[in-house]
Amino acid sequence: MPQHPSDESTLRARIRRAIRTAEVEPRYEDIAMNVLAVAIGVVAGLGAVVFRVGIWVVQELLYGTSLNPGNVSFALVPVTNAFDLLSPLGPLRYAAIPALGGLLVGVVVLLTTDAVKGHGVPSVLDAMLNRGGRISPKIALYKTLASSVAIGSGASLGREGPIIQIGSAAGSFFGRFVRSRHTRTLVAAGAAAGIAGTFNTPIGGIMFALEILLAEYYLGHVITVVLAALTATAVARPILEFSPTPGIREFLVPASYQLVTPAVELPIYLLLGAVVGLVGAGLVKLLYGVEHFFERLDAPGYLKPALGGLLLGVSVLVGTVVLGVAPGEAAGLLLGVGYGVVHRSIDGGFLFGALVALAVLKAVGFSLSVGSGSSGGVFSPSLFVGATVGGAFGLAVHALVPGTAPSGAYALVGMGGIFAATAGAPLTAIIIIFELTGQYTIILPLLMVSVVGSEIASYLLNGSTIYTQKLRDLGYTVQERRIGSIEDVHVADVMTTAVDTVKVGTPLSEAVNRLRDTDHGGLPIVEADESLAGIVVQSDAQGYLTENIEALDGDDDPAADPPVEEVGTRTVVTTTPNSNLLHVVDAMEAADVGRVPVVDGATVVGIVTRSDVLDAYDDIPIESAVEPMRCRRGDEGAQSESRAAPPAAAGDR
Repeated sequence: MPQHPSDESTLRARIRRAIRTAEVEPRYEDIAMNVLAVAIGVVAGLGAVVFRVGIWVVQELLYGTSLNPGNVSFALVPVTNAFDLLSPLGPLRYAAIPALGGLLVGVVVLLTTDAVKGHGVPSVLDAMLNRGGRISPKIALYKTLASSVAIGSGASLGREGPIIQIGSAAGSFFGRFVRSRHTRTLVAAGAAAGIAGTFNTPIGGIMFALEILLAEYYLGHVITVVLAALTATAVARPILEFSPTPGIREFLVPASYQLVTPAVELPIYLLLGAVVGLVGAGLVKLLYGVEHFFERLDAPGYLKPALGGLLLGVSVLVGTVVLGVAPGEAAGLLLGVGYGVVHRSIDGGFLFGALVALAVLKAVGFSLSVGSGSSGGVFSPSLFVGATVGGAFGLAVHALVPGTAPSGAYALVGMGGIFAATAGAPLTAIIIIFELTGQYTIILPLLMVSVVGSEIASYLLNGSTIYTQKLRDLGYTVQERRIGSIEDVHVADVMTTAVDTVKVGTPLSEAVNRLRDTDHGGLPIVEADESLAGIVVQSDAQGYLTENIEALDGDDDPAADPPVEEVGTRTVVTTTPNSNLLHVVDAMEAADVGRVPVVDGATVVGIVTRSDVLDAYDDIPIESAVEPMRCRRGDEGAQSESRAAPPAAAGDR
């Protein structure tokens, strides 16, 4: 008997409910977290392989054996491809094919979700900060498709951003089997597994998750993240033929760099730290400047990545003139992930002018790719810029100060420095560069340059990074967000649900009496249907009473006792039950308010005050993530601000 469509929908709904309710008992959660970490590692490791295959397939269809923009390790085979079919265009093919790839990415975004755009990490941070780590599993599929097309067509992007989003989506999916407070940890574990699987850098992946995504080092986090990263590496390493020793083929050079004359070179590396700090900050500003330009551009969204790809191709044609090479060689240097340039820079294979030109052209091309809305990562481009800037610096040093290390040493250190400067993650940069290159003897200069560059860039960017600036543009205060584990707490966990309110039209004198009787600092003003209309606080009422005390002595003047909404504030800072508590802290600080109504749509369903935030912070265990807290249901004084909170100030709305 054929199944009716409604029956199929009902079945899907039952399956979803079964998954949501299949939550592990708390006493078994430690075991469950370890098992889930291994499962996440398997998915992320296989995802890294599938992602590389996807890039390989796309570049085969677009370029055949003519170009390898994704730097995939699979053998290129001759097939009918767009590059050969467009041979009448000559060098213009290097602009036409990236534009075609951008158009395809734009269509994928149009048909799926905007979360596919960009380099992935801001979307993961957004999910961890705003949605308790919830990421749709479909994102993994959409991101794999879009990023494979983008990188395979030559977009100047890297592989790490997409695989982070893919691994994080897997972590979010498995997070539904444990309590919600563990979801963020599993999302970070998925990101670590993605990096470990695609780059053969398990320790670097672990540090990325802890330093950039979690910014916390709880033992429970570390164990879960480590298990996922190790599993992903074990899965991907034999398939992608990675070496069990540090380093991958693309970054290994037949030289071991070290300090030659430490007393002379350490101050020089200090100067390099300042240079990479300036360049890193400039790179972030350039990227988001280009992104803002495309956001303001009056054109259909799906065409913007195509325009970015076209302009990227133009930069390749410019590169043929500036570098004095054939168009095909310029395309090989500037399109795609650019590992060949990184390798040659570390090996000392470029002259000073070529290195400077490559750094500038890559910065422009990478900003066009990301800023126009294409899909890919920023890690590989930052390594490219770091290697070329460091290499150019090293050539200048070697010419001015004979007897110092060759330029390749500065190129290697510059890689870590630029990534540390742009990402604000010096520890991750140090470890991941060591794992990629196998060069431990240069670790001291790498430490110095990464830390100095990170500090200078942080100052110039006002604490922002290439990963967090996107969230700042959306209004989130990201850099100041780490307050214990308060971001693990949802507003619904701490808000007061029995909210004292006043109706629109209530006389001010009655509202003042309500404030006095309830001992609250403020009361939400609601319409007849309980939708939020404003808020009145003590300072509003007291200010009005002070200014109109003489008029209030006369009972015959109705204007002396106006409706409460005329004295209160109509523009109200609000939040939702699913927001995390840290956003409420940010909102309170930004608006200088002491209480934030919680709304579901327009209806008031709760309120959060400063004392609620303090209570929530006190309830956070020191050695582990927070336990879910019971929502207070009209506790005595819960809506007041008696605890460690000053009386409402004039600007407290």
